Amino acid sequence: MSTSASKKLRCLSDDEITAPFEKSAFESFYSEFDSSGTSHSVLWKKIREARAAYHNGQQIDSSLVRPHILRSWNRSRQGNAPVSGLPSVRLSNTEMQRIIKRNEFLLSTAKPIMEELLANIHPTKNCLILTDSNGAYIHTVGDGFGFGRGATSPLRGLVSGEAIEGTTAMGICRVEQQATCVLGCEHYNYNFDGWSCSAAPIFDHRNEFSGTISMTMERDCFNHHVFGLIIAAAKAVTEQMSLRHLLQETRTIMDILGEAVVVLDKSGGIRMMNKYAKQLFRIDSDVSGRSFTEVAESVEGRKFPEPGIRNTDCECSLRLEDGTILQCLYSSSPVPEGGLCLTLRESRRVNQLTNRMTRAKAIYKFSDILGEAYTTRQTIMMAQKASENSMTTLILGESGVGKELFAQAIHNTSARKQYPFIVINCGAIPRDLVQSELFGYEAGAFTGAARQGAPGKFELADGGTLFLDEIGDMPLAAQANLLRVLQEGEVTRVGGKRSRRVDVRVVAATHRDLVHCVESGTFRHDLYYRLNVLVINVPPLRQREGDIPLLADFFLRKMASSLGKELYGFTSGAIDALESYEWPGNIRELENIIERTAVMANGPLIGSEDLLPALKQTTNQVGAVSNPAQSNDSTPNCDEMAKQILFETLYATKGNVQATAKKIGVSRVTLYAQIRRYGFSLDSFRT
Repeated sequence: MSTSASKKLRCLSDDEITAPFEKSAFESFYSEFDSSGTSHSVLWKKIREARAAYHNGQQIDSSLVRPHILRSWNRSRQGNAPVSGLPSVRLSNTEMQRIIKRNEFLLSTAKPIMEELLANIHPTKNCLILTDSNGAYIHTVGDGFGFGRGATSPLRGLVSGEAIEGTTAMGICRVEQQATCVLGCEHYNYNFDGWSCSAAPIFDHRNEFSGTISMTMERDCFNHHVFGLIIAAAKAVTEQMSLRHLLQETRTIMDILGEAVVVLDKSGGIRMMNKYAKQLFRIDSDVSGRSFTEVAESVEGRKFPEPGIRNTDCECSLRLEDGTILQCLYSSSPVPEGGLCLTLRESRRVNQLTNRMTRAKAIYKFSDILGEAYTTRQTIMMAQKASENSMTTLILGESGVGKELFAQAIHNTSARKQYPFIVINCGAIPRDLVQSELFGYEAGAFTGAARQGAPGKFELADGGTLFLDEIGDMPLAAQANLLRVLQEGEVTRVGGKRSRRVDVRVVAATHRDLVHCVESGTFRHDLYYRLNVLVINVPPLRQREGDIPLLADFFLRKMASSLGKELYGFTSGAIDALESYEWPGNIRELENIIERTAVMANGPLIGSEDLLPALKQTTNQVGAVSNPAQSNDSTPNCDEMAKQILFETLYATKGNVQATAKKIGVSRVTLYAQIRRYGFSLDSFRT
């Protein structure tokens, strides 16, 4: 093109391009352009002449060329697109693989739709092309002219764009993101005059442009039906991408749920099962279409699940394909088209979550047990041996020596440390409720029972450790059931007939002489021998030579930090006073006395004069409460003082039994006896 001619070039403005067409013979003729195989030589001649004039920089009649074609010609000119020849930009294999990977979702969605579209218009010499948002050809299917399919197509790896090849349907669609067609001479480049192409945009779930789908064919084979098919195909890909994304989101959400989700059709066939459900049912293959009863069936002699019934958090026992029994909580809800949606949670997992929320776990380890006395070290060594296995263990010792501390350390050092540590005080529970607390109960087992029933402590401790404190106070009826659990590893709920497997390590503790209890008939001899496998005797504080100053210093530092006081230790006189005291309440009493003394002392050292009032007060309190039947003249005053102290402590702790027992320096069993003696109601302190 000459320099003089180039000076005449100008782009039509957008206003000129988008101006409404005047009704003309061309427009009327074009609107009827819907029959393939027909010669339209007049049409092509007019468009070809208009294009030639445009390339020569001459003024053209805008009514002869469609507005979007003119806009594309302008952009092609600005991009220095060639007006003749076969332009080509091809990506390297490495770059192509990267683009394929990035557009995998688009490609996997569009491929089957393209194949279906081509199959429905066969036989044809058309070529379907899928491009990404940057114009790269990522998939082609077609017949004839060497188009080829997929990775074998010579077109794969080409890049479409107005600056590369001028006006094409793909190029316009990529810029304007509207469905369009380019026919014969409407192409900016003369090389494409024998072809017609249609393209429509594809959008993702965020309504962002993802690419185009187009069809290329011989010029005279074009018709509006083809254009409509391409638009429909692009919309189908767009909708499928949104639906697939929604489905993937739904599956992701379902897979991270802490519940197994199973959707059944109206005949009980499995329509969908999430990842957790497959794990729960021990399935590693696709079970869609199979009957749910082939995967799991109820062992309770009733139909499960019940079709059309809505349930919430019901218990069930299922036998799986491999014969194992699965204890579950399930909910069910009918789906609109018939069928049922099930959610299931393994009972053990539910119990573990409950225990975590209620802090049913061991805190202390062997490193937390203070003491250098020979008796202390021997006891720790014995307990460490016990932590190496899951054998039933019996911890003996006076009240306040720290039996639960040893039980927690055994659990935390054992292979069960990641599982629950459940504590139950056999002496603090009303005798008629011990069995339901330990073994649970079925719905309607007794007046006031929960509608769905409830698991007992053994079920809650499944996989972990159950600490039975004060086992010497357990009723005989409960002892028989406990013996069965220890022997068989099964529990039967109160009011129930079916046994449930549990895996629980039992650590029992008592301050009572169980041999004497067996002789007196208050404790079963067979249970005693079942418990008397690993026995740990925790020595009383008075037999732990040298441990009292160590423990006293630990409690003092803890209290000083809590109170914000400068208390650094004890005088020699104070140490003598502590070591000469008998400590009937053991470590619990020592901690209580140090707490009292720390509150009143001025410091920086605790002297004997600071300790003696606390020691004397504790002696009077324990004597008054433990011996209420004394007949000397001071008994009423001591009894009244003990009652007042108990009242004030319960008030301060808001009825917390454990905290009250710790402050007064007595066991929880003794404390409950005092509460009953003085007629106090714990509920009145908890409001």
